[in-house]
Amino acid sequence: MKYIQLNNTKLARIALGCDHYGETIPESVANKQLDIYLNSGGNLLDTAHVYGQDTVGGPSSSEQLLGRYLKANRNRKDVVLVSKGCHPPKEDMHASRINHRAMVEDISRSLDNLKTDSLDIWFFHRDDPEMPADEIIDMAQHLIDKKLVKYLGASNWTHRRIAQANAWANERKKTPFSISQIQWSLAHCTPEQWGDDTLVCMTEEARLWYEEQQMPVMAFSPQAKGFFSKMIAGVGETLSDRAKRRFVTDLNLSRVPRVRALAEELGVTPAAVVIAYITSQKNPSIAIAGSSKVEQITDTLNGADLTLTEEQLAYLVGESSKR
Repeated sequence: MKYIQLNNTKLARIALGCDHYGETIPESVANKQLDIYLNSGGNLLDTAHVYGQDTVGGPSSSEQLLGRYLKANRNRKDVVLVSKGCHPPKEDMHASRINHRAMVEDISRSLDNLKTDSLDIWFFHRDDPEMPADEIIDMAQHLIDKKLVKYLGASNWTHRRIAQANAWANERKKTPFSISQIQWSLAHCTPEQWGDDTLVCMTEEARLWYEEQQMPVMAFSPQAKGFFSKMIAGVGETLSDRAKRRFVTDLNLSRVPRVRALAEELGVTPAAVVIAYITSQKNPSIAIAGSSKVEQITDTLNGADLTLTEEQLAYLVGESSKR
């Protein structure tokens, strides 16, 4: 397992995505995944107050399951626990919930669900572009001052908004955002393709900014719902309609033979190459791996130590014919 440093906290470069725990992934399967991941050297568990939540303010099945697991195994101190709050109502993604009351209520419920006194990283799950970034930073300082959160994160924020927020934080000696979480994969996607214009996908401009700032990025859907693995295995028709809409494009199809060739050359699975595309970037990047099947988690972790060269990264995106 490879790691990065977030100040004095060590983060595995592959995080375990727990978004469907207790919902479409039963507790018995989730517990096996957690055992395998932690025994493989992983330490970064990613959840959110909205995961497995039926109504705004309702219980999160993902957080509750993780809370039971960590209590039963008495290993809270061994993991970096990540959650998120202030997600808009699912029926209206443009109805912002970024306000002090929602923030305090969400993190209070998250702490209760997870059976812990504080979180290592807490993200605003969405941005409110109409709200000045300085107001959000000032509001979030409450979580730091009360020692409810160690690090603040921005999920689905553009790099420009993060830059505005952090400029204010640094000027006023407030706590800045330390980490970002956005959609990022070798399979290129856009918010329009995803079907959610409140989502943020990695762009080349943003990638260069993160590299310059050396700001950690947690990439969700790094395997693009199995796009490369299934296309290479000749079972692309089994991709969900949603995955096809998001990832089956001429650009992404042109990258399939490159993933296949590099995987064969390195003697690893396509999944390992796709994960390593994220974890080999110049900025401290993290791939969030999640699956409904135990064996797919094992497959992903088999490539946890793989690091691609700059030439191999360029080859994968079609910028070089050499690998």
